[in-house]
Amino acid sequence: MVNMRVGRSAVAVCAVLTAGVACSGSGGGGGTATPPAARRAHPPDPLATSPAPPGDKTGAAMTSYLQGLAADKKFTGAAIVVRHGQVLTRFAAGKADAAKNVPNRPDTIFRLASVSKQFTAMLVLKQRDQGHLRLSDKICPYLVPTYVKSCPKAWGAITIKEILDHTSGIPDISEMPDFFPKLSKPTNTQEIIQRFVNKPLDFKPGTNWKYSNSGYILAGAIVEKVAKKPFGTVLHDDIAGPLGLGRTGYTNGYPPSPYAKGYLKPGTPAPPINGSQANAAGGVYSTVDDLSRWDRAFGTAKVAPASTVKEALSPQAPCPSGGCLDSPSSAYGFGWLIDKLKGHRYVYHPGLLQGYHTSNGYLPDDDIAVVVLSNVQTTDVNGINRHLATMALSG
Repeated sequence: MVNMRVGRSAVAVCAVLTAGVACSGSGGGGGTATPPAARRAHPPDPLATSPAPPGDKTGAAMTSYLQGLAADKKFTGAAIVVRHGQVLTRFAAGKADAAKNVPNRPDTIFRLASVSKQFTAMLVLKQRDQGHLRLSDKICPYLVPTYVKSCPKAWGAITIKEILDHTSGIPDISEMPDFFPKLSKPTNTQEIIQRFVNKPLDFKPGTNWKYSNSGYILAGAIVEKVAKKPFGTVLHDDIAGPLGLGRTGYTNGYPPSPYAKGYLKPGTPAPPINGSQANAAGGVYSTVDDLSRWDRAFGTAKVAPASTVKEALSPQAPCPSGGCLDSPSSAYGFGWLIDKLKGHRYVYHPGLLQGYHTSNGYLPDDDIAVVVLSNVQTTDVNGINRHLATMALSG
């Protein structure tokens, strides 16, 4: 979720066990001994990581760069760069909770803000793959009567695809005057939708591009409707659980403790955020480790079939002049901004929400994942992400 007022170590190595076959021999009573059946070896984990070789110059340069930013109070949070399964840097700086003197660590949990949209979009695609919906379906039959008593006439032509690629014209709830004052108060999806359901559209569906958190709140509602489970349960069952993302989830309240508290700027705490307000547009939490594994799941097609992965990372709607979200990009995919970096495909998504600034980037043709999560809203996470990605390509 993007705040439109502001312009969103030890490395765990997965061991692969191989079982040998015991040798046979003759027993004391004579006859041929039967060897025990061979145990089935666990297949290698394609998402497993390992440390970069000692003395790796690129990794050392990345860590030095992040240390310099931290020393200048330009970075508070956690970051990771994984290239071809090797962790080039895994870094944390600053405080997760300044009042309690709790430091940020590489495994600290952060609110993802709009990076959450990558997960929501994939959940919709997975429901499509399971035959529960089509992207060309109109949204209203999925919303009535569970979330709204009736759809406004203007919503009648809006499709599921259009709420995912921000071409629906539905106004963005984060631009409404009551959005920030209500962020700390518990709510539910029905109440949130009521706040924008009767607002006039910004444009005729399918004719323009404008970022809309409202559309992703509706997408989360549709996921719940067709899956017949709460959004957080679907996220765990369809993505976090199968991929082994043990510190990734969604809650209607607050992330599991300890998690990074948000700051508007260094030393200035942000008001708390209730996850039910951020909803499916910005309520997912995670760590840099889990997000790098999530990124690389696209490269190995473990998150979904290769055709669905290709669809998610492909242009779905052209960006306006200046890029989507005023960030370098030519098009919006399904939860990803599409861009090029030094001639290489670079897909990413920023997140900005009261006290948090996040950036998740992936170079699918180079197997490079770059994750930068900050609990200080003013941190230039997108610039840091792009710089680290450039270093990974150059090194």
